[in-house]
Amino acid sequence: MSDRRRRTSKSRFRGSSIERRNKSKDKRKEKEKEKNKEERERSRDKEQLKEKINKFEETIEIKSDIEQKIDHRTKKKEKEKEKEKEKEKEKEKVLNNIELNSQSSSGTQNNQSDLPTIKLNKEKLLDLLRCPLCKGFYRTPYTINECMHTFCRSCIFKYFCSSIQRETCPVCETKIGGRPMDSLIFDNYLDSLLNILFPQFEELDKENIKLLYKTFRDIGTPLPGDEEEAKMKMPTVKICIMPENIKENKFKGFFFVQKNFNIESLKLLIQKKMKEKEQECDVDIMCVKYKDKELEDDLTMEVIDAQYGFDQDKTIFYYSFKKKGKE
Repeated sequence: MSDRRRRTSKSRFRGSSIERRNKSKDKRKEKEKEKNKEERERSRDKEQLKEKINKFEETIEIKSDIEQKIDHRTKKKEKEKEKEKEKEKEKEKVLNNIELNSQSSSGTQNNQSDLPTIKLNKEKLLDLLRCPLCKGFYRTPYTINECMHTFCRSCIFKYFCSSIQRETCPVCETKIGGRPMDSLIFDNYLDSLLNILFPQFEELDKENIKLLYKTFRDIGTPLPGDEEEAKMKMPTVKICIMPENIKENKFKGFFFVQKNFNIESLKLLIQKKMKEKEQECDVDIMCVKYKDKELEDDLTMEVIDAQYGFDQDKTIFYYSFKKKGKE
């Protein structure tokens, strides 16, 4: 009987321990589930916060863009107002010029009482003197022969040169033909009238032309017709460069150089050309001769011409290389 009791007690103890283990496992699983839920909720909250922050940033960017656009528009309006004010001032100046011209001519009209007096509407006159393309006063007016519409030279040249397909007048669309530039005629009478009414324009044009030449000169691409550039530019000399031993397959060529071009620059030019042909060249041992006389590096073409004289047909410079070790 005692053995049976022992066995039953052992089996009961085992069953209770298994139940405890299962309960502890269940509790752990529940805890893990709760942790996972909390982590998910936290991640959701973080995502929501990120979305809110992004939306907030987007609204700020949109506001800044709107403010920039408003500032740009206000600046544009201010500039337009300033331009209108400048145009009004120009109109007033022009009107004053016309009044002065009319006053000066009134003295001569008093002497010539037989001539009829003509009243002119100043604003209408000014409108007749405006280019339909740029809306400004005519500058060097050119007229289309077929329809007699007048434009500024720069405006009408730009209009036809910007597209080959343009073969009509920009105002009335009259067909001019395949060569519209041939139908343009300089309006001499209108140009003289404008010079009388606006004498300040001629001086302004001269200043602007000088400025244009100066800007292109400073860049390093002078325009043709620049008088100051022609004065600054020194006359060029045509020279021939040959190796002293003509049989050698080395660099030969003709060049136009300025009179301030020196022998050192000539050596560098030879070196550059020989490198292009993948030939060896050492400037330190190079020797340049003219009329069998060795030339120093600092001598310019002008000095060489004064000392030895340049031949019109044959101004030949011979170059050679000294052997290393010999001076």
